[in-house]
Amino acid sequence: MTIAAGTRIGPYDVLSLVGAGGMGEVYRARDGRLGRDVAIKVLPASFTTDADRLQRFALEARAAAALNHPNILTVHEIGSHASASGLAVPYVVSELLEGRTLREALGESPKGLAVRKAVDYATQLANGLAAAHEKGIVHRDLKPENIFITRDGRLKILDFGLAKLKDDGALAGAGATMLATQAGGTGAGVVLGTVGYMSPEQVRAQPVDHRSDIFSFGAVLYEMLSGARAFKGATAADTITAILASEPDDLAPEHAAVTPALDRIVRHCLEKSPEMRFQSARDIVFNLEALSTMSATGIIAAATPKPRRTTLYLALAVAAVAVVAATGLWRFAAASRGNPVFHQVTFRHGELDNARFTADGQNIVYTAAWEGAQPEIFTVPANQNGGRSLGIPNARLLAVSRTGELAIALGPRKSTPFLIVGTLARGSMTGGAPKAEIENVAAADYGPDGKSLAIVRVVPDQRICQLEYPIGTVLYRSPLLTDLRFSADGRYLAVIEHGGPGNDRGNAVILRATGEKVATGPLRDSQRGLVWSPAGDEIWLTSPLADARLLSLDLKGRSRELLNVPGRLFVRDVAADGRVLLDEGYVRRGIVVVSDNGESQRDVSWLNYSYLRGISKDGRTIIFEEEGTTGIEQYPTFVRNVDGSAAVEVGAGTGVAISDDKAWTLSTRFVEGGNELWLQPVGAAQARRISPSGWAATILGQFFADGKRIAFSAREPKGQRARTYIQTLDGGAPRAVTAEGVNGVLISPDQ
Repeated sequence: MTIAAGTRIGPYDVLSLVGAGGMGEVYRARDGRLGRDVAIKVLPASFTTDADRLQRFALEARAAAALNHPNILTVHEIGSHASASGLAVPYVVSELLEGRTLREALGESPKGLAVRKAVDYATQLANGLAAAHEKGIVHRDLKPENIFITRDGRLKILDFGLAKLKDDGALAGAGATMLATQAGGTGAGVVLGTVGYMSPEQVRAQPVDHRSDIFSFGAVLYEMLSGARAFKGATAADTITAILASEPDDLAPEHAAVTPALDRIVRHCLEKSPEMRFQSARDIVFNLEALSTMSATGIIAAATPKPRRTTLYLALAVAAVAVVAATGLWRFAAASRGNPVFHQVTFRHGELDNARFTADGQNIVYTAAWEGAQPEIFTVPANQNGGRSLGIPNARLLAVSRTGELAIALGPRKSTPFLIVGTLARGSMTGGAPKAEIENVAAADYGPDGKSLAIVRVVPDQRICQLEYPIGTVLYRSPLLTDLRFSADGRYLAVIEHGGPGNDRGNAVILRATGEKVATGPLRDSQRGLVWSPAGDEIWLTSPLADARLLSLDLKGRSRELLNVPGRLFVRDVAADGRVLLDEGYVRRGIVVVSDNGESQRDVSWLNYSYLRGISKDGRTIIFEEEGTTGIEQYPTFVRNVDGSAAVEVGAGTGVAISDDKAWTLSTRFVEGGNELWLQPVGAAQARRISPSGWAATILGQFFADGKRIAFSAREPKGQRARTYIQTLDGGAPRAVTAEGVNGVLISPDQ
């Protein structure tokens, strides 16, 4: 029965009816004590004798009151008031929201919301869910009707009437984890809520946890992006069948604005098995915010006047699809026939590093830096997921011996982008403080005796890596060595050699344990990850930048392909039975133009690793190199207009700068002993080298406004440090303008 305006409920004066639903009536009321309007939800008097209704009403109040988050409806007070019939009717007082439900918003956008708005709402929704889950509260009825959008764009989660509280023993005993049904109203056994948003475990009436909400979240996000429900059949039974056995229709190509990264987030939420979904709402937030990083991070260009007074910016997005260098650790069950079988071991987000099987192959030990924390060493049974920390803070796994001893790098730090060094220590999987032994160690592996170690040690003052076995005996030296591994019989060592400390291009080298070179693999654009095959007659390698392939190299230098999948792979270890540890992810570096105060965005990336190097004076043209190309010695340099027209390749090398008239570019090309600086035409002209023979140029350079001179940084071939030079483009020798060790190429506009 509707409560009349002017009725007093506790200290609140009822003003008007806002709405009514199965779980109560909502009124606008005035709190005279604080001078504010509030919402009062009152359980209908007819339900006051219904124990189930009373229990769920109380549960909703308890769940919401336990939470204090901007994306969850705030509950101020609970109480009861006497109805006209004398019954005590419970009520809940909450903040008064002005706006509309997500269902109403979707009704006005039958083809889905704008992607940016959908991602914004989804991020807020995931943040609210994370807050609830961290309090042990599972919503269990997430759907557009229970999501409210305020007039200022704030999202609020409503209606915790079906929530499951972690510590609610009474409800758990009454089957609170089972599929919620309604005994009255439309008939016994009618599903309470909208079936199309329930998880597979929920519709099967199985126990549910927070991952059920993640499935529902995925269904809501799918609908926000497409305008259509992820799972919908002619009947409730058909919808349940779709939830259990079908995948939603593809979001693209009808919804071309939905990027592959966003589509993957949706699909990952909608995995049928809870173990395969995101394992926390925080992980979803992390991924969604990463999408915004492409358009909101690293603004590096100046303004360009427009008729509409628009400011144009260029944003550089690094690792914009997966954000992290690796998104998971996988186990590949190799077989002589059929397709490989994958088992995902980790689901959290961060950076993965070395991983090893224990000697019996039953457990995995790995390094990870989760959610921006320091790296730790974890262990997990090979047939399970997740893992527990060994309690060694700020440490990196190097190797696991056959006796269970661990070689660890304490205090690991990035010496260069591809070189991590630390203090070698030995520890145990059973705990205890590891004992520090040797500084500046980048890699290590145990010999077959389980005690002796081969190491890669960095010599800081010489900027060189040396392979030592036994420790102290140098077998091999190179500017950068990574991924050191012993063969099972101890006769061979394998390592990856790189051309320089800042470059992961490289080739595999197989050596005898006494130091003689046996075989060398071909130079690859990215070479990281190396293990010996179970038979010990070849090594297996990965190239994570562009070729997501697992390749082999035998003792005679012959190669074959073992696995080819999309994405980015690092091979970490192999067990005696052929199981392989891989970590898999996807990294993309791109360039995005943002204009109209952020309202307009355009992706002007070219392939999958576009590295922005410069912007023309008028802000309309960029120079970049494309590091996603493979099979070439030098990266190609491109120029491209920010209007989205096709990129034009201008030559090889690392892009440095573009002239004000856009006729010329500067690039550095890698040669033995250093880099050369080249002047390359955008149009039909001849490229020519600028730096004198034997000089080592850096990637610092700029054109003067007159287009006739350049400033660049280089090192002369006399053992001197780099300095800045000015040179005319019509010939002549460079003129030094700074002292040795002083680099700077920013030129004032009046020069």
